[in-house]
Formats: sequence, C-alpha cells, structure tokens
Amino acid sequence: MSGLYDNPKYYEIAFSFRDIPAEVDVFEECFKRFSLIPVKSVLELGCGNSPHMEELIKRGYQYNGLDLSQAMLDYSREKALRIGAEVNLIHANMIDFSLDTTVDFVYVLLGSLYVKSTSELLTHFNSVGQALKKGGLYLLDWCIQYDPLSEGGDSWEIERDGIKVKTVVSWKVINRVEQTFEETITLEVNDHGEKHSIVGKEIKRAIYPQEFLCFVSGLKNFEFVGWWNNWDLRQPLEQANKTDRPIALVRRI
Repeated sequence: MSGLYDNPKYYEIAFSFRDIPAEVDVFEECFKRFSLIPVKSVLELGCGNSPHMEELIKRGYQYNGLDLSQAMLDYSREKALRIGAEVNLIHANMIDFSLDTTVDFVYVLLGSLYVKSTSELLTHFNSVGQALKKGGLYLLDWCIQYDPLSEGGDSWEIERDGIKVKTVVSWKVINRVEQTFEETITLEVNDHGEKHSIVGKEIKRAIYPQEFLCFVSGLKNFEFVGWWNNWDLRQPLEQANKTDRPIALVRRI
C-alpha cells in the first residue's frame, strides 16, 4: 500500500473529524480582527488532500496548496476539477519554497510543520515571509508544544462510505536537547473487507511557547498576534488549563 501520503483517500477519512465550515469561520474572524489587508488569496502549507479548499472557494477565496506529496496534490487537483475550481497546487518542501505571486493569508494545520532543527524553522519563516504580503496573517494549528516532550499517543475510528479507518498516532522522544521526536501515524483500513495497514513516520522538532515568542520577536518581518485554545478566539491560551488543538497567529510586518 506504499506510504501514508500515497493514500490520500484513506488519509482524508482518517482526519475528517474536523468541522471545516466552522474552521473557515475562524479564519474569517481572524481576517476581520487581525489582518491589516483584505484577504482574497490563501496558501495552505502541507495541504495534503486540501480539506478546506472547497469551502474557501465557495466563499470567494483563491486557493493555493503546497505539499511534498505528488499523490496528495493529484488528489487535490481531481477534487478541484470536480467542483470546477481554478487552484494553484505547488509541489515543494514547506521548509524552503517560493511562489510566483504573494498571498494574503498562510496556514498550516494539524501540527504539519515538519521542521527538524532551528535552522530549518528559520528557513521556513523566511520562505513564508517572502510568500505573504505585509499585513497578512500566518496561522499555525497545533504546531507549538505546550506540554513537556514525552512519549504518548492517541487513536480514533471513522467510517465513511463503507470504509473504516482506525488511526493511531504515537510520539517517541529522540533527543531532548535538540527537542526532536518521532511521530508515527498508522491507518488500519477496512475497505469493504479489504484490509490494509499504512504507516508513516516523521521526525519533528518540538517548539515551546516561550521559545516561539522569543523566536518571532527576533524576526524582522513578523510579529506575534496571539494564541487560543480549541480554535476559539474566546479562549486565550493564557487562561487554558488543558490544551486541545491550539492555534497561534503571527502577522507579516
């Protein structure tokens, strides 16, 4: 069955627990409150199967998606063709990339910021800074580690169109000094009786809250805006006892 990102249909089912219209509502509330420019174009980093693409296009935005997986981009392109939408899909690494034109808003979701070192993080923000217009926002979903780096995991099951997918996510500490850990995502698939086990492993660098603030303050072209719990702008993280899908927002200056 090859790798995790070579199976976009199963991956899409696995992570379909999200309320996409509600999340786009949060995007738009962020635009209204914090963007210094009108938002007409968006860029999703690590776009995968582009789950927000259709909703964003319905609301009049121009969609750009960037991913390292050609299979995911092909799947997103087929989705765009089905709805008759013109989109810009870019095959590139989110660490070091460039666009032909700048965009008004950038986002990365579900902890998909795959940097392994501080230098890669710096290169990533330099790339985002070149792609994002001044006054525009960059939203990061679950990309900051608010709890100490430790072993752990989570699992859930979703069924759609007769296909059952059990997802198991686990984390293994590699180096506490370098703040690196291995994330393993396993999809146990039952596709109308045909069973598959699909595994993906990635090395990631944990980014801690105060470190993130210090990092952003050292950048010449970004400023920190805020962070909130559970995609809710009424729940600033400073008041949260437990974090769940926290989002952070920075602005291009």
